[in-house]
Amino acid sequence: MHTRRWITGLCTLPIFLLGIFWEQGDWLAAAVVTVSFFLAWAEMYSIYGIPHRRTLMLWQNCLALLFFVCTVLHHYVYLLSISFLFFWGSCLITIRRTVAGSRYEIATHGLALIYLLYPLACFVYLRSLENGPSYLFFMLAVACFTDIGGFYGGKWMGRTKLAPQISPNKTWEGAVAGAGLSVVMVLLTAVYQSVFLGYTLWYSRPHQYLPVLFLTVVMSAVGQTGDLCESAMKRDAGVKDSGSSFTGHGGFLDMMDAMLWIGPAMLVYVILWRA
Repeated sequence: MHTRRWITGLCTLPIFLLGIFWEQGDWLAAAVVTVSFFLAWAEMYSIYGIPHRRTLMLWQNCLALLFFVCTVLHHYVYLLSISFLFFWGSCLITIRRTVAGSRYEIATHGLALIYLLYPLACFVYLRSLENGPSYLFFMLAVACFTDIGGFYGGKWMGRTKLAPQISPNKTWEGAVAGAGLSVVMVLLTAVYQSVFLGYTLWYSRPHQYLPVLFLTVVMSAVGQTGDLCESAMKRDAGVKDSGSSFTGHGGFLDMMDAMLWIGPAMLVYVILWRA
């Protein structure tokens, strides 16, 4: 299983790196998150047992595409309008087709906004900022190395269960190992940039290690919380994986569960402390 995880990760990594560092990466990032929304939408509605209505799929996916385009262009009034249209239109489609189970379906429409659309838009918005590539590289590094460290750390050293009622295989030792590996890798990157390039990630000055490492630990914890949240949804639904989009990882939600939390957390940091 872990071999297939590595193969899938290495195959998708160039796409993410191109979206991060390419000069026209804003639009590539928008394209990637649009496809991601399409995949995640189907998985989330399946987990919640919501029928896949073609009209609903077309409505939400088309508005999601428009939402990400407006995010690149920073049309904030349009973003708010699209959000309301997204929810209102979805509710009208639901009550037109059924009454039974409508409360769950309408609630899921709201969750699609908060859990999928807004977090994915965070990546597009952050990429469009001056230090966008550094922000996205940092988030990707924290998510990937936390996952790698957590997997192997839990496998080799795991003793104390982290949340046995949600995910029996996750341990405190794995969580610490994941955070530790992400700290080490981010620190190595920061040192290299400081010594050879004269800056530290998004800081224009070198040797800004303490704030970066503190943020790494926080984001690692946030990402692992997102992982547990998605695991809780799957366990409640009685499924092992959210889908089969990625070999070795399961579905899109399985692969990006941490990033869906790290993205908004990073946006909060940028707005409050980097503005």
